[in-house]
Amino acid sequence: MGVRRDDITNAGRMQITIEVLSSNRDYGMITGLAQQYDVSRQTIYDIANKGQQVLLAGLHPGSHGPHPSRKCISVDRDLLVRGSVVLTEAGVSQRDVCFCLEELLDSKVSLGWVNTQLAKVEERAAFANEAFQPEIEESLSGDEMYSNDHPNLLLVGNDSLYIYELSRQPDCEGETWGILLSDKSNCLQFASDAGTGLSAGVKAAEIKVHQLDWEHLLRPLWGQAARLEKQAYAVLKELEERSRLFDQTTTPGRLQQHLDQWERLNDQATEKIAVYDAFYRIARSVDDCFALIDLNSSQLQDATTCIQKLKALGEQLEAWSGRIYQKLSSNLKNWASRLFSYQAVLKQVLDPLKTRFGPQGIAALCRIWQIEANQRRRASSLPEKQQQQIPWEESLDEAIALMGEENLWKAWNEVCLALGHSWRGSMLAECVNGLLRTMLNKRKHTDQGCLELFRFLHNTRAFNQGKRAGYSPAKLAGLEVPDDPLLLLVIKEKCQSN
Repeated sequence: MGVRRDDITNAGRMQITIEVLSSNRDYGMITGLAQQYDVSRQTIYDIANKGQQVLLAGLHPGSHGPHPSRKCISVDRDLLVRGSVVLTEAGVSQRDVCFCLEELLDSKVSLGWVNTQLAKVEERAAFANEAFQPEIEESLSGDEMYSNDHPNLLLVGNDSLYIYELSRQPDCEGETWGILLSDKSNCLQFASDAGTGLSAGVKAAEIKVHQLDWEHLLRPLWGQAARLEKQAYAVLKELEERSRLFDQTTTPGRLQQHLDQWERLNDQATEKIAVYDAFYRIARSVDDCFALIDLNSSQLQDATTCIQKLKALGEQLEAWSGRIYQKLSSNLKNWASRLFSYQAVLKQVLDPLKTRFGPQGIAALCRIWQIEANQRRRASSLPEKQQQQIPWEESLDEAIALMGEENLWKAWNEVCLALGHSWRGSMLAECVNGLLRTMLNKRKHTDQGCLELFRFLHNTRAFNQGKRAGYSPAKLAGLEVPDDPLLLLVIKEKCQSN
């Protein structure tokens, strides 16, 4: 029987191997093992040799890192369709979809087949989008973008990020927007940029509250401040370099040359620093009006005062030379009155909280919220943080004294929920436009079907991170959606073996 002796257990074979391979084994041990197991001496040697081979093979170092389990993928038509949709969702062009399927799944498909399957899926997505009819219980924001020289009009919920409308239109004039917004007049507020077509459409649809976007004002403002700061630092760097060259020079002529250049650069640096400091003060004054809560009064910003302040700052910039300053001046003067439209709606949200918890307690919590929002939004120096800590602690003590610790946390959650909404613009619609641009840029031809597919996938896919993590826009809007939304497009669920 040799090594095939079935009556010798694995533990016994292991013990035989260890004793035989030991360099300190006693004389006559092989004979003793052969008598113990009733086998020949050669069988003992064979078992030890077999055990040595197993140890050498099992203890050989393998590759480093994790070892994914081997899996056999069953490729069928449904998997190819699913792959085509997912790759399209990721912004892959139709031609590249064919390449990816061939490389990843070893399945060669034609461009015509991909286009045909996507057309069917887009048609089903349009039916699914039509079937979704959530109630509009949030504010909306709108934006327009162009692809293949055609405008696409977009309506997004500011709380859920649900796309209520995404359509290809012949133009983006006021009449077109008015028709699109005609059944959205009951929304809390509508936010947009300062486009004339959008403004005319909002007026035609009789939407009561139209809020202009603060980001369209602040983005170029702080962008110019960053450019002025960069220019000032560049001149200071040249000035430092000229000082170094001056110290290394010994000849009188060269010294005079470096001195003349240094004086010229010093005048430029002084001028650019002064320009930056003056513009930074203007930008900071405009940015202070962006806050929802006035820290001095712990109430909503006084719209009349802020409007007058913005217009006065616009008049200051009007005297500055440069196209960017004229544009900023025009925006400040023309947009100021429409940048605070949100306050009427926000006041309606805060009033019930003041009734429940008391106006002074809610005012203290609003002040705390604004202090923390300012710290998250822009970096502050240590002295500024210490200075902000004093009113934060005073407001907290006041809120505890007025409401008690138990009601404090309930009121704080309500205040954070109320003030945490998107009140001041259409930046969320532009974020969705940024996602859509990835898909449109990869397609030589776009139509309404492409937009319907993007709308469906965006509304039904759950967010991976952020405050909406684990929820899709459709679920946040009150709709029931399966965990695998592609089932709604008549695409079979993924095979369990895959």
